[in-house]
Amino acid sequence: MASTKVTCHGAGLVAGDADRKNSFTVFVQQGKIGGISVAFEGPSKPEIVFKDNKDNSVEVTYVPKVGGDYKIHVSYEEKPVKGSPFYLKIKGNAENTKKLVERITCSGEALKAGKVGTVNEVSVNCKDAGITGGLAIAMEGPSKPEVSFEDNKDGTLRVKYKPQKAGNYRLHLKFGDLGVPGSPFNITVS
Repeated sequence: MASTKVTCHGAGLVAGDADRKNSFTVFVQQGKIGGISVAFEGPSKPEIVFKDNKDNSVEVTYVPKVGGDYKIHVSYEEKPVKGSPFYLKIKGNAENTKKLVERITCSGEALKAGKVGTVNEVSVNCKDAGITGGLAIAMEGPSKPEVSFEDNKDGTLRVKYKPQKAGNYRLHLKFGDLGVPGSPFNITVS
């Protein structure tokens, strides 16, 4: 069945609120609703609930933990439906976001000391926060080090930096406007 026979509509495809139920409907003109799949990309991975409306449509409900920019991927029989991915803005609850960011922990020797010309790694644990995206990383110091991160797909991230000069650096890790606990980190590179 072609994915063009499947349509999506509803407010939850264009905007929503953190800590609240948001929803949209997927309608299958011909075929079985069992072929529908939904995935999110964004600062948090909300739990997704499907409700069969018994009329060839499914109500999809989700509750994101934090605000930010999200993408919703809707597929039917492993093919994207028309319009997918859908881009949306979730309004956040500032107090809840702050509480979640406070649960993020950072570890590793490279938070205090790094080596010139070497890839230094820091572990960022977001498991307790439930935040999986939206982390901003910046580093300042005597040189502009290469900075990157890797999502370990288990609620943790690996931040990597490679400075070219010795000296004192500051590593900034932020989620939105909020620094993670301990940020900025003062690092001596030798």
